[in-house]
Amino acid sequence: MKERSVSFIIVNYNGIQHLKECFDTIKKLDYPKEKIECIMVDNGSSDGSVQFIEENYSYVKIIKNDSNEGFAKPNNDAAKIATGDYLALINNDMRIDKDWLNAMFKTLDEASGDESYACVGSKIINWNGTKLDFAGGSINFAGYGYQFDYGMDVKEAELKYSEDRDILFACGGALLIDRNVFLKVGGFDEDYFAYYEDVDLGWRLWILGYKVRFCAKAKCYHKHNGTSKKFNTHKMKTLFERNALYTIYKNYSQENFDIVLCNLFLLIQRIQMDLNINDDLYDITNNKDLYFEIDEKKDNYSSIVAINNLSSNLERLNKKRQFIQENRKIKDTDISELLPNPLMPFPVEYYHDYKYLDKFQKMINNYNVEEKLNTKFKRKILLISNEPIGKKMAGPGIRYLEFAKGLCKDNDVALAIPNKSNFDKKFEGIELVEYELGKADALIKAAWESDIIILQGLILELIQELKSICKQKILVVDIYDPFVIEILETYKNKNINNRVLAHNQNLRIQNEQLQLGDYFICANDKQMDMWIGMLTALNKVNPYEYDMSPKLERLIDLVPFGISNEEPIHTKDSMKEKIPNLKKEDKILLWGGGIWNWFDPITLIKSVYEISKKRTDIKLFFMGVKHPNPAVPEMEVCGEAIKLSEKLGIKDKYVFFNMDWVDYLERQNFLLESFAGVSCHLDNLETRFSFRTRILDYLWARLPIIATEGDYFADLIQQEQLGIVVKYKNVESLTNAILKLADDKEFFNQCKKNINVVREKYKWSVVMKPLVDFCNAPLKKKNANVASNSNYIIDLEQKVQDSVVGQLVTGRKIGQKFRCRYPNFASIEVKIATYDRINDHKIIFKLYDFSNNEVLVEKELEGKNLIDNSWITIEFKPIINSEGREFYFYFEGLTDEYDNCITIWKNKKEDSFGSIWENSRLLEGSLVYRTKCIYSVKGINPKNGIMLSPIEYDESDFDENIEESFDSLKNNSDGNDLNEIIIKKLKRLERLEKKVKAMENSLSKKELDINRLSSWMEKIDKRLRRISKLNIFSLFRRIFKK
Repeated sequence: MKERSVSFIIVNYNGIQHLKECFDTIKKLDYPKEKIECIMVDNGSSDGSVQFIEENYSYVKIIKNDSNEGFAKPNNDAAKIATGDYLALINNDMRIDKDWLNAMFKTLDEASGDESYACVGSKIINWNGTKLDFAGGSINFAGYGYQFDYGMDVKEAELKYSEDRDILFACGGALLIDRNVFLKVGGFDEDYFAYYEDVDLGWRLWILGYKVRFCAKAKCYHKHNGTSKKFNTHKMKTLFERNALYTIYKNYSQENFDIVLCNLFLLIQRIQMDLNINDDLYDITNNKDLYFEIDEKKDNYSSIVAINNLSSNLERLNKKRQFIQENRKIKDTDISELLPNPLMPFPVEYYHDYKYLDKFQKMINNYNVEEKLNTKFKRKILLISNEPIGKKMAGPGIRYLEFAKGLCKDNDVALAIPNKSNFDKKFEGIELVEYELGKADALIKAAWESDIIILQGLILELIQELKSICKQKILVVDIYDPFVIEILETYKNKNINNRVLAHNQNLRIQNEQLQLGDYFICANDKQMDMWIGMLTALNKVNPYEYDMSPKLERLIDLVPFGISNEEPIHTKDSMKEKIPNLKKEDKILLWGGGIWNWFDPITLIKSVYEISKKRTDIKLFFMGVKHPNPAVPEMEVCGEAIKLSEKLGIKDKYVFFNMDWVDYLERQNFLLESFAGVSCHLDNLETRFSFRTRILDYLWARLPIIATEGDYFADLIQQEQLGIVVKYKNVESLTNAILKLADDKEFFNQCKKNINVVREKYKWSVVMKPLVDFCNAPLKKKNANVASNSNYIIDLEQKVQDSVVGQLVTGRKIGQKFRCRYPNFASIEVKIATYDRINDHKIIFKLYDFSNNEVLVEKELEGKNLIDNSWITIEFKPIINSEGREFYFYFEGLTDEYDNCITIWKNKKEDSFGSIWENSRLLEGSLVYRTKCIYSVKGINPKNGIMLSPIEYDESDFDENIEESFDSLKNNSDGNDLNEIIIKKLKRLERLEKKVKAMENSLSKKELDINRLSSWMEKIDKRLRRISKLNIFSLFRRIFKK
């Protein structure tokens, strides 16, 4: 391999702690030393970086800048003086493998002999070698760059990114590029200062006819943001926003250009003028030190300023755009393979807001962005199954797997399953998220990252953290299984108290789901009528909904269970393994699915027994007894069915039970080897609203059906002649139906023919259409509930915020000291900030009585459930005699990590509502908080609240003779002393007034206690009078007689 000369370029700003490792790894490269040149560009460091390099690495060329000039210009300056054939750009906080350079050149040489390859990107791993940092990246249509699988476990990444391949851009922190090409295309755009200049360079290289390659074997290790940790957040965001706009402005072709900018410029300019925002406050060019200042205000106008910067620099940008477009060698669509998700949501924090998503969808529709870029916007959908999904599945698991398969065609789909996946194959386009109750971190993370959540059953109750997340997402509630009604049947043999308790609990869960949901799906018209009634009672059917869809199809629609889109194919003889001595002429009657309490297998077994007296070819096979979900108990009717078949002497002769559960991908064998499917149920409420999933399997396999009357499918079977409908618990009716299907070939074949037509309406691709349509145009619904008159009244409220108190970590207790004005103090609300991240730790809250330092309330909060810039509420039992009392509370984060904690908003000057309390000392200012008390005309029963002990008073405060003090003062003091004494006495009077109020509260409590004591005395007197009249001897005589 030809050895080419290489100039390493390292840009540094106060990074002395990184430089030794960085330059030592370059020295250790397995590459001829005479072919390597090192150039460091120092951006005005003040930490001795330049002196360190001069003393320890004298061979390094140094460009000394007076100030921080960012990333782009320093690299360009170094490239101009470099002597190497190639430029190797690495960050100052990197270390590289000794074979790094050889691997990079090997990739370049092996790139299909195509000389247009000019740039190679390295694989980047975090410093300790556990997580992936960079293995290629792309951009979305708005110009925001991103990395593939950032943070992926390195073992998984080594498998996924084991081959060289084309990428849109190489990371500017670890790349190799032909020096002549770099200079020819203009190098990095110096207007960028920092961020996205590597994205822009990569896109520009492709447009101008060059190519970029990823090297899988070249590895470097990154400490991460050695310099940018010091950056100001708002100014950094300005760069992200502005540079993304610069990138699309320059690089989009003319046919895709007009839709992006013109109206946006005018709109943002008007907003900036209306808000009277000063550009100079965000101008990094004039004062680059601003970039490292801490934000004093929370106001963030970075997006507006970024776009206005673009409009201000149009003349210079137009020249750059003109150069790129005049030298364009390809169309935008020619690199579509390098843009796997051009409509990828970014910046992410906006796309998790359903309001922003709605506007985004309208914008890309109006400007035909999807058509122009030959792509489709993919929303993130999370499906949460509360049933196992794997080789063995029941109806709910099958339903959610099919939902995922149907929705992943147009969306990014994650399927959460409560088990370890045991599938032999992966489902393309579906990310499996495994969770357990009590270990649901992966599920919570997926929920936060999703746009739409689809769920069913009790999952919100089992994983409480999901409730607050669902309030901020678009929530689809799947109510095809009315579990409240099922519970009535399941628990009918239990104690009535337990039944009522279970019913009330499940009804509460059901109502909570209905309140939270934005869109609902159910199985049939009967169900829909019931659900619309419940939704109406909860005010979900309201003028907002009616205006959107008078038939309510934007609120609730039919998405029943479906039939596989693929035809069933017989792969092996399965019945022979379950039914010994099975004959070819035997006719197998199939009970598909489990045996639950609302079914009637008893009548069916009796019918088979009657048939067995006359003929031996009719066999009954129960396809599953042991539910794949271990949480589902075996039901009483299942045991009764087995016992009955044993008692009648037909078990394992005419009636067979599969004591396990049939694999989902093998169930078609059992179906295709049967002659008819059967479903017998009881006459109850569950039947009326049921939708038997096993019937769909019968239709899939074209099995004529025998079903009991009274449910949805019974009507369908009768109307379409798909089989025979029988009477409830009627052995004769059921026996005749079985024999008719077995003996009447003409009727049997007509049923199969009719099934062939009807089954098409129930394929998953058909029944899922309402759900697919809603997910393609989802909508967060307005709350139509008018706020009721709460019995809470606001006591203290400080809501003006100008800064934060800093990180809440272990050992740093931050809170507020205050005086409550009203009785029945019951709630504290505090405004928090999460630093725009999910913080995975617990937070302790404590409320104290200031008079005796007693802890009144102690609670534990989950940091990962908190939302940035929002109020959190801590409610507790009302403190009944809180009026005039002093309290203090504090929060403490149970974490030592400063990048994994929250903070609280404060007002630095305001202290009229109390003072900040930090580790038992008072600070200036006030937290942003409010306290609430409960207003009650009749008063609150002390049993339902907290009664504080009375405050002990110092009697000396009341003994002082104020007049004597003043007389003495006049005779012995000058004017200044008099003023001091007056002030002191006024403060003493104020203190006395407070104590008088506290004593009045204490007297009120005594009066309450006296009234209660009087009531008890009356009761005792009544009972004593009754006892005095009692003839004790007569009572004993009666007892002994018994």
